[in-house]
Amino acid sequence: MSRLRLVTLLLLAPTMFVASGAAAKPRDAETWVSLTVAPALVRELATHPRFRAESIRVVVFADDRPAASSNAFALSLRDRLANAIFDTPGIRMAAERDPGRRLDCTLNDVDYFIGLQISYLGNDEYRIDLRTLDIADQAFVTGFERTWQGQLTQSQQSKLEISQSDPWFRGARSAPYDEKQSDLLAADLAHELACASLRQTTGEYVVLLESSENEPQNRATELVGKNLTALASLQFTDDPAQANAVLRGKSHSVDVGLNQYWATIVPIDTASELPALSANAYVRYEPPEIDPLDALLNTQAVLSPAALVDVPGQGVAMQVQAKRNAVVFFLNHQQRYGLVHLSGRECRSRPEARVVRAEESLSRALPVSTLMPDAASATNGWSLTPPGDTYYAIAVSDSAAAHALSRHIQKLPQRCTTAARFGLRDEELEEWLTVFASIVDSQREHVDWQAIQVRNVY
Repeated sequence: MSRLRLVTLLLLAPTMFVASGAAAKPRDAETWVSLTVAPALVRELATHPRFRAESIRVVVFADDRPAASSNAFALSLRDRLANAIFDTPGIRMAAERDPGRRLDCTLNDVDYFIGLQISYLGNDEYRIDLRTLDIADQAFVTGFERTWQGQLTQSQQSKLEISQSDPWFRGARSAPYDEKQSDLLAADLAHELACASLRQTTGEYVVLLESSENEPQNRATELVGKNLTALASLQFTDDPAQANAVLRGKSHSVDVGLNQYWATIVPIDTASELPALSANAYVRYEPPEIDPLDALLNTQAVLSPAALVDVPGQGVAMQVQAKRNAVVFFLNHQQRYGLVHLSGRECRSRPEARVVRAEESLSRALPVSTLMPDAASATNGWSLTPPGDTYYAIAVSDSAAAHALSRHIQKLPQRCTTAARFGLRDEELEEWLTVFASIVDSQREHVDWQAIQVRNVY
């Protein structure tokens, strides 16, 4: 090897190393997006004739399709890539959703989705694929893919666990609005209605807002109207005589904690040539907690209302009358000591059940002293903490339901004498009543109960 050639090779070596290092794929996923993917994407989008004058939207993919909801890490990569190509000459980015923006009806005009998809390979290895979806053809653009594979940092893995929605898809079923986001909901729906009104050429709308006190999203409907007024796309009036259309809002329950809200502008005259305009979005709300005790409603289908009577030789007794043949159990919810099953002095292991014929009366002596006038009153509810001692007569007109209730009542402590007996309270009582309510609810036509509350001091 000549001396000149050796010197030349030594001078070129650093350049060759730098070029080789620049071509190497970065080990960090975020660095790969910034230094490898973004420059290549800008070059392709700005120069390839396929993308000339076409609208681009960078998204997160899941199962090779745009995902309305993904995770904080995937969306951070998406934002990093979108910001890198934003405002690049020759690249047309799809409009962002931004409350308060000017009216831009090209928001949903997207020709290509460029998506990042994260897959777990096992052994702490992840794969990130960049692909471009032609929306019209519903096919991926060949020769325009990028792939990274490696391990994520601890911070990146933490973000991967945080569920997050893409604001661009806000209002989709998989990325619903929160019930507290009525301002965002109204702004987006008003935008859709305004664009729909501009696309029709039949005539001008003069809109009257129709509110409903029973509509949970009534405030959103008012905000839709205010946003439409601000966009100056529709004329509103408070005078019904001048209006030719009404703006209505309506929520429809589609799942537990999920409503679909519709805002519609409908011509008042059914013969009008003006088309009805509509826009909808999904709204997530916190469903009210269902009290299992709500199922415990006395129906008087089996028993007539209970009464307190003075039975010779027995003292104060609770009396009920059956409307059909039934088995009757008696319970006592002691104000300070909890719920028990009233039983005879024998205190048998099985719950004491009394059989009563249709139209017959049945009395059960109560462990109380002589009552003063107005010391007792009927009650129609169950409570974990009753304001006074409460006595229940539970009637069952079906043998299978009677056996089910008997097995459940057997779990209660028995009160066999006039002495107070500790029963179920607090969490144990709540668990027992929850199961009891489900049994009653499943056998509603066969189960009934009546109750009396007394003020008695032990």
